[in-house]
Amino acid sequence: MPLIDVQDVHKVYGHRANLVTAVAGVSLQVLQGEFVGIMGPSGAGKTTLLNLMSTIDRPTSGQIFLNQKNVTYMKNAALAKFRREQLGFIFQDFNLLAALTVRENLVLPLTLAGYSVVAINQALQKIVGILGLNSLLNRYPDDISPGQKQRVACGRAIITQPHLLFADEPTGSLDSKAATELLRYLTIINAKAGTTVVMVTHDAFTASYCRRILFIKDGQLFAEIVRQGSRQSFFQQVIDMQATIGGGGRTNGASAPGF
Repeated sequence: MPLIDVQDVHKVYGHRANLVTAVAGVSLQVLQGEFVGIMGPSGAGKTTLLNLMSTIDRPTSGQIFLNQKNVTYMKNAALAKFRREQLGFIFQDFNLLAALTVRENLVLPLTLAGYSVVAINQALQKIVGILGLNSLLNRYPDDISPGQKQRVACGRAIITQPHLLFADEPTGSLDSKAATELLRYLTIINAKAGTTVVMVTHDAFTASYCRRILFIKDGQLFAEIVRQGSRQSFFQQVIDMQATIGGGGRTNGASAPGF
């Protein structure tokens, strides 16, 4: 069974004469352990689709199943519990709490969920090891670099061992070195922890770390490419598809780091 099953989903905003269709009849599936990218021109519906899949927003019509549960009409309390237990989120603006240390930011989801001190410490050590955060634990978000902040946000997102990790332009505010660093960590947790990752990006270099990319245009699925060879050759495939679909071509990290 697919971990994500989107069935003929539409999302319409506005009222009467001012209706805007952001997502128009999208159906797709994501399997356990995949690293999937979503790309397309500005205004194509990428973030809206991610928000629908991640339960941040609800579809106007159609149904969405996550881990075989229909989340389309799930009540707010049950949905909040589902998010807390099964989903992780990484956003471009980090969303770290400035008054808390890195350690406190990382364990916050476990603390809110009522985990024991022993369980929290075990989970913390595992995440710190994967993401190399040990030297940052007693520092505050304002005292670390954007790349380090994004690593902390990534750690907080995966510390509960979610089935699914959703990332919306996670490298958008990072320089090429920090972006490459974060993408390598996402690859590690995808491979070692089996975390399924769904990521929206404009950037071809960022997208080259995915195993499969869905291209969206005018709220509909336009094309799909699957990585079969090297990451460098996949990067070129992404560039070619961006040229075909239009509105692409930004390569935040492509010119600086090598493959």
